[in-house]
Amino acid sequence: MELLSTGIPALDRALGGGLLEDSNLLIVYDTYSKGWAIAFEILRNRIRAGDFGVIIDSVLPISSLEMELRAADFDIASEGTAGNVAVIDVFSSFYGIEYPYDFVYTDGTMDAGTFLPKYSRLYRRLLTERIGDRRPVGIDVTIDGLAFLFGKENFLSVFQRLIADKERARITETRKRPINIFLLNRGRASSDLVAWVSLYSQYVLEFSSSSAPFEERMVIRKSPLPEFNPLKSQYSFRLWGGKIELSPIQSK
Repeated sequence: MELLSTGIPALDRALGGGLLEDSNLLIVYDTYSKGWAIAFEILRNRIRAGDFGVIIDSVLPISSLEMELRAADFDIASEGTAGNVAVIDVFSSFYGIEYPYDFVYTDGTMDAGTFLPKYSRLYRRLLTERIGDRRPVGIDVTIDGLAFLFGKENFLSVFQRLIADKERARITETRKRPINIFLLNRGRASSDLVAWVSLYSQYVLEFSSSSAPFEERMVIRKSPLPEFNPLKSQYSFRLWGGKIELSPIQSK
């Protein structure tokens, strides 16, 4: 498996070298955290390396998502128009919203009972129309949002089937293997949902906001790489001027 850079040198070192292709990265954060922004910094850097971004949105209308991502200096409309990003818009599909953007993919007949085949159909269209021979880098915005739409037990069943589909694709397809990034707000998720998604994630980053202005703690809970050192897994995280700042915290 190829080892891919996040484009953030401090994060690559902390993970033990980077992200394995076909791996899942779970980012867990609390209510007021901006830790989710690191996913879009990784995406921006992977786009520069020639990859293609796929945002699976289950929680916000496109206009609200665009405003949220301004904090990370990520412009969906510009990247979508440039052919670098597409959105599979589950939220708008469920609530019957249509957009005049060719990079936003919706299906107004989608519901909890038909999600998997209709999502798969949209993704296959996306592979043909936009991704081509590029590597997909997917960001789920958010896992807890999907669990809310489907109900937790139904979501976990769907999630396991998606993991199985991914494994079948790895065996049978020759295209570049993806990176998947799962965003999960622990304030909206049960402990067993976090535990299940962690099980299927090779990497886990956890962010905790604090009373210090604009400063958070990032802990790497999990990495499959032998060079990963748990004693060097704690970092101070800041999002400042749309830029990510990571500084190591020395373990006692």
